Amino acid sequence: MAMLSLYTTSLRDKILLGFTVILLIMFLATLWSIYNFYRFNETIKKTMQDNYSVIIAVDNMGKSLDEQVQSVIVMFNQDFEKGDSLFTKSGVDFFYWHQRTRDLVSSYEERKILDSMQVEINHFKQENIEKLDYRIFMKGQASKVKIDLGNLITQLQTIKERCNRILEINHVFLNKAVEDVRTITQTAAITILVILLGAIALSFVFATKFSEYIVRPITKLRQSVSHVAEGNFEERIELDENSDEINALADEFNKMSEKLQVYEELNFNKILFEKKKSELVIEGMNEPVLMINDNFDVLLSNKAFDEIFGESAVNNDEIKKILIKEKAIAGKISVATEKSHREDVIKIKDHLGNQKYYNVIAALLNIPESGATGTVFVFNDVTKYQELDRMKSEFIAKVSHELKTPLTSLGMALGLFEDGIVGKISKKQKDLVLSMKEDYERLNKLVYEILELTKLEANLGKTKFEKFEVNKLADYISKKFSILAKETKISLEVNDKTSKAEINGNMDTMISAVENLVANSLKFTPRGGEIKVDFIKDDGNVFIEISDTGIGISPDNLKKVFDKFIQIDDSAPGSLGLGLSIAKEIIELHNGEIKAFSELGKGSTFQIKLPVA
Repeated sequence: MAMLSLYTTSLRDKILLGFTVILLIMFLATLWSIYNFYRFNETIKKTMQDNYSVIIAVDNMGKSLDEQVQSVIVMFNQDFEKGDSLFTKSGVDFFYWHQRTRDLVSSYEERKILDSMQVEINHFKQENIEKLDYRIFMKGQASKVKIDLGNLITQLQTIKERCNRILEINHVFLNKAVEDVRTITQTAAITILVILLGAIALSFVFATKFSEYIVRPITKLRQSVSHVAEGNFEERIELDENSDEINALADEFNKMSEKLQVYEELNFNKILFEKKKSELVIEGMNEPVLMINDNFDVLLSNKAFDEIFGESAVNNDEIKKILIKEKAIAGKISVATEKSHREDVIKIKDHLGNQKYYNVIAALLNIPESGATGTVFVFNDVTKYQELDRMKSEFIAKVSHELKTPLTSLGMALGLFEDGIVGKISKKQKDLVLSMKEDYERLNKLVYEILELTKLEANLGKTKFEKFEVNKLADYISKKFSILAKETKISLEVNDKTSKAEINGNMDTMISAVENLVANSLKFTPRGGEIKVDFIKDDGNVFIEISDTGIGISPDNLKKVFDKFIQIDDSAPGSLGLGLSIAKEIIELHNGEIKAFSELGKGSTFQIKLPVA
């Protein structure tokens, strides 16, 4: 590190210099490896090419000698002309491969053997083949023929042994080449190993010394940070002249310590002020506020809470049950969506026994320095709004009920006019009656939906629940809407995958809810579109999904499709009446959930989730 300090004071430059040296060593080792592999490849290639070519030529030369042996045998088998022709051809092949071998061999011994073979084969040809008398095949000369044939074959075999000697020489060359390759490989491996060991040693020395160089000021910095964390804001770090980066870091830390020292002096009184202000704000709130820990010990409660519920309200079983439920829900939502609170309307009695309705906001808070959590509850009194909603529902129910009787009479009267019972009417009068009848049917449907919705809200009919199989509901929907779908050229597909699962509820009201959804899909799906109704059982629940390829619902309208008495703009795609509000009330009456998903111009999906019985 002392040598590095001579050239640079920058920590970054020192790291760069050290790694550059290591990389340079590795680069040289790689170049050396590539060079030795090249030598290895060239040696193998040259040896294999040269020796393989010589072996091929010698082997063919030996084959031509074997053919000469065969031609001699043919001659001595009383076919002189054929044998002589074969001998001439094999002789030409021999001298071709003899010349080819001479061109390829590189040693003096091989050339000497080839010269000897040439002399011997020429001598053999002149002394034996050219002087061969065809009359030896005549009768009475069999013993002499046998002796001459043996001598000729022996001479040719002797010449062929020279080929084997050349093969032995090339085998020796191959062994020498293998030994050379082994030497090159060992030398390269040892050299690369030495270079790599040197690089490792240098890297180890560099890493050890450099890490010590880096860790020393960082250790000092860590100790100083620990002192600052303990509240000693007077702590300062000494500057290191050998490193620009450490100097800059130490300087910034010292500035931070100075600022923290000033901030700590100013912040304490400010925290006390904010704490007091928060307590006054909470105490002055009209809404009841309560904070408890995990053991339901009261950490904070304002005056409004104590006056309405009493100081010992958390020990009340009814209130405690509500707090446990809201605390659990707030915890789940906080983990799943990272939201801090959830609003829910609950019904509860105050300490005087009066029925109250509150919009509860629950939020989880971490209690400092304890690792525990606390829950803050804010009770927003909505009793008067609930009462107004009840009065509104009663008023609408009464008005709707009062409208039902005259509407029935009006419908009957229109029917009498339409059937001509009160007298014949003209075509214009009939068109007017039909128009009035359509208005009557719309008004009658609206009154029916209002009465049905009011009845569901109050559960005036005390709906009777019983277990029934979901597939019966699927069969009913399929039978009811199949014909209507065909008439409107819409593809309707009803799939039941519930395996005869049962739900606890009222069959008639569930039919009404699903009917509403399927009817809406048919209404807002153009001709040629598709509607799928899937009944699925999954994880202890039954899901009913109604999907269509209709006009869809805009994001703004999608937020309020289930709202009661909220008129969606008729010009907006997917405009709906009270049908979805009625469906939502029925589903919630069955302890279920209903959700809507849609994309404008691409269709909508309504999903119902019901618990399995």
